[in-house]
Amino acid sequence: MSRRLSLADLARTAGLGAASRPQRTVLAALGIALGIASLVALTGAAASNRAQLLAELDAMGADLAIVTPGTGPDQQPVPLPDTAPEAIARQDGVARVGVFETAPDGLAVFRTDLVPETETNGLAVAVARPDVLDAIEATLAAGRWFDTATRNLPVAVLGATAAERLGIDRAGDRILVGGEWYGVLGILDSAGLATGIDTSVILGDQWVREHYSGDTIGDASAIYVRAEPGQIDQVRDLLAAAASPGSPYVAVTTLSDLAGARATTDDALTTLGLALGGIALLVGGVGIANTMVVAVMERRGEIGLRRSLGARPGQIAAQFVTEAAIVSLLGGVAGLALGATAAAVIATVAAQPVVIPAEILAAGPLLSVVVGAIAGLQPAAKAARLSPTAALRSA
Repeated sequence: MSRRLSLADLARTAGLGAASRPQRTVLAALGIALGIASLVALTGAAASNRAQLLAELDAMGADLAIVTPGTGPDQQPVPLPDTAPEAIARQDGVARVGVFETAPDGLAVFRTDLVPETETNGLAVAVARPDVLDAIEATLAAGRWFDTATRNLPVAVLGATAAERLGIDRAGDRILVGGEWYGVLGILDSAGLATGIDTSVILGDQWVREHYSGDTIGDASAIYVRAEPGQIDQVRDLLAAAASPGSPYVAVTTLSDLAGARATTDDALTTLGLALGGIALLVGGVGIANTMVVAVMERRGEIGLRRSLGARPGQIAAQFVTEAAIVSLLGGVAGLALGATAAAVIATVAAQPVVIPAEILAAGPLLSVVVGAIAGLQPAAKAARLSPTAALRSA
């Protein structure tokens, strides 16, 4: 026998060893497959749960900042520049920007003209540009939001609480705003903790500019800034300077407690996913190690024959490690498919987004090979230490 064993010969020999005992190979591959499937399924389920929870926190305002005019030395609000929304939108980490404009003073909202003027139900009037809906990530319970055709019409969109207090549950009704009748264009679902629009009756910006007068009409009263996920802390530090460079009269508010809860949740769920994945890999590795130990015991005769024909201990060890890696690769590919399917089913049943980290999909088979090779080291070393005579005698 050649004193050197090429990589091709090593792979062929290891492959023949795995193929010659299909039942044992399948059982060994099954162990690592279950380990990788558990890794992918558990990691995917944790990632889907994490994505769902973070999305809910974001919708509540964890990634939302509100830029408003600050108070000047005369105790009056200092208007934000007209260029503030565009300047903010250009900042790194900013996903979307929505603008509320200053509402006319003294507008009260009633269901009908028969309601006493003192019964305002605590409702406020707001003026919104069409980009507000995306910025606050609000959804519609009924009707629709403002667009190019409706932003200059006498129509209103009701916040969830405003609609409830007015006794309106569908679009198409009408309400009295400032003594004028407005059609109900839409009704919003609750906007969560991030905004005060639940109790607002929202008018279109162009309509208000054309039908009301005042020095502040058309000015931005609040700019809602939606940051990229997890970027609110970095974005918050940029907003004041971006909105009004050099001015100290800009107020920026965030839901800092909610942002902190988001960061803590993100870290905890990520750690949980890694821990579950590590346990799954450990289980698969133990299965491979047990199988390879049995393989060495079963193949003492083969080992002794190869040693007597000139195979060196290192070649024997390399054969068994390579065989363990091949079996692990087969199990890893099967486990990847099984785990991805399980993760998708779990997320679908739980009505969560299907999220399987790309690094897990890419690293799954590689991890299986590494774990299998490591698990096969001890049995391989044991096989390499067998002397030809002892191996043939015990065969």
